[in-house]
Amino acid sequence: MKNIKKYPIIFLSAMALEMGSTMYISSVADKDMASTMLWAFLGPFIALPFAGYVADEKTWRGRLYLALSSSAGYTLGAFMSMQFILNY
Repeated sequence: MKNIKKYPIIFLSAMALEMGSTMYISSVADKDMASTMLWAFLGPFIALPFAGYVADEKTWRGRLYLALSSSAGYTLGAFMSMQFILNY
């Protein structure tokens, strides 16, 4: 838990990844080829912060904090995506 800066990064990454995933599913459902290809291309780049931080975490306490920040980010991302889909 030495590097506390990684938790906000994981939170933001999870939020962006959830929003991107929801937009990808929405564009597939709308049969919008250009939007589907855009979200499919961006997905791996949005997930990049997970690759280093999750693989490097050695303690269970640190993994718990990673899971909590990811969970909060996914939840907020899902909420924001659904608000966008339902209201626009």
